[in-house]
Amino acid sequence: MILAFLAPMLAVLGPIWAFATSRAGLPLVVAGGVVLFYEGVPIGPLRTIPYVGPALASLVDGRVDREYTRGQLAERLLWQEQQRKALAQLAAKAEAKQKEIDAAAQDYVDQQNTDAVRIADLEQAIRDQKDEDLGPKDNDNAAGACKPRGGIPARLSIGIDAVGR
Repeated sequence: MILAFLAPMLAVLGPIWAFATSRAGLPLVVAGGVVLFYEGVPIGPLRTIPYVGPALASLVDGRVDREYTRGQLAERLLWQEQQRKALAQLAAKAEAKQKEIDAAAQDYVDQQNTDAVRIADLEQAIRDQKDEDLGPKDNDNAAGACKPRGGIPARLSIGIDAVGR
C-alpha cells in the first residue's frame, strides 16, 4: 500500500532504468553525464531570480559556467585596477597643474608687491624732481634786487649762480 503511489513512476522509470543499464544505454548515460558535468544544466533566466537563482546556479552549473564566472571576475578586477591607476594618474596631473597655477599666482602677487614699491619710489622721485625744478629753497642769499620766485628750474638756477647774476 505504501508503494502504491510509486507504481506510476516505477512504470515509467522501469524501462528507462532498463535502457540505462543496457549495453547501448550505458555509454549514452555516461556521455550525457559528462556533458552535463562539463556544460551544466541550462537554467537561463532563472539565474536572475534573487536568492534562488545563484543557489540554483551553484548546484547545476557546469565547468564551463564556473570558468566563465571566474573569467568575468578576473576581468572585472583587472578593469577596476586599471580604473584606479587612471584615476590616480589624473589626480597626480591635476595636482601638478594646481601647483603650477598656484606658483604662477604667487609670482603674480610678488610682482604686484614689487611693482607697488617701485611705483612708490618713482612717485617719490617725481615729487623730488618737482621740488628741485622749482629752484633752491634758500632765497635769502640770492644776489640781485629781485628775489627769485621759484620759476627758474634748479639746473638753470645753479648754472646761473656759477656764472653770477
